[in-house]
Amino acid sequence: MADALELPRNIESWNPAMRGAYKKGRNARLAGEPIEACPYKDKRKGDGRLSWSRAFISAWRDGWQDAAKTV
Repeated sequence: MADALELPRNIESWNPAMRGAYKKGRNARLAGEPIEACPYKDKRKGDGRLSWSRAFISAWRDGWQDAAKTV
């Protein structure tokens, strides 16, 4: 069922890991999970700098929200 939803136009140009996070978020919404179920946590490096975690959170939430528009 999730594959029937339209993906973003440029998704093939995304990093494969970000595509995966987006699809996981989309599938979570289709499975009835709340947006708070995002498995990615906001993490920082030992010196306090940001990591890629926020990008994964955003991709997952974008997938969740896009699926919510179609349900």
